[in-house]
Amino acid sequence: MGRHSSPEKSGNAKYILIGMLFLILAGSSYLVVNTFFAQQQESTPSTAKKSTSKKTSSKPKLETSETTTASTSNTQQSSESEPQLDATALTASADQVYYGVHYFNQEKDISSNNSAPTISASVIKVFIMEYAFTQADLTEMLEGKTINDWIISMIQQSDNDAANILITHFGMEQLNESFQTQGYHDTRLERLMLDNEARNQGKENYTSLNDCMFFLKKLYQQQAAYPYSTMLNIMEGQTLRTKIPSKLSEDILVANKTGELDNIENDIGLVLTEKNPFAIVVLSQNYQNVEEIRGAIGDFTLAATKMY
Repeated sequence: MGRHSSPEKSGNAKYILIGMLFLILAGSSYLVVNTFFAQQQESTPSTAKKSTSKKTSSKPKLETSETTTASTSNTQQSSESEPQLDATALTASADQVYYGVHYFNQEKDISSNNSAPTISASVIKVFIMEYAFTQADLTEMLEGKTINDWIISMIQQSDNDAANILITHFGMEQLNESFQTQGYHDTRLERLMLDNEARNQGKENYTSLNDCMFFLKKLYQQQAAYPYSTMLNIMEGQTLRTKIPSKLSEDILVANKTGELDNIENDIGLVLTEKNPFAIVVLSQNYQNVEEIRGAIGDFTLAATKMY
């Protein structure tokens, strides 16, 4: 008779086969799960790197913004620190005031910026002096004196007779043409000094802030050479010191020329301080009080010496 397996052994074999299948399936699942998590871990650092990169790239924008702010702040501080010259008392002393200061070392200007033709009074004499030194023979005799002698009196004592002798000798038309040629476009003679009849007819002598400043700059810049060296020496001998030099110490050298009429107070000149020389022009019309306007010009000049 052939052998037959018992039911018990057949059942055991079946369970063994099921167990093996289970182990195979479990192992496959384990591999799938591990592979999945491994892929997730590899992808996570990549995301973190991108995030870090974005933070890093945003930082320079903040630094640029801070730099711009600092630059703006520095510009504001620089503007605020620019020195100012108070002209309030000066401009309050007359209905019309033209003023200007030019600092030669710094090449800086402080000005009312309102230059226009205005009555010159005796300030126009500096332009007559320049014409004489550049166009005439200073040794020529006129009424018992040389032209040079008349010039000195005209400038240092503001001698009107001396000015009239020179104007008549040179010719008013010739002088006016020369003023234009020299670049003094607002400066012109319409009458002799103290010619009240001509004044009643509306004739006046004129100059301007710009013309006076132009003359003073030329005088300073060419002071080492003739004829401006001699003109400067003559102006340094000015005897009328009621305005520009009035509040300055005596050791400060001033070369100026005044001008005044019944409603005019003018003064122009070089203030030759050792460290900070400057040119100054003040022309005024219709002042309220003569002592007040003269004092204001003196105070303004003194304040100008303390700038820069």
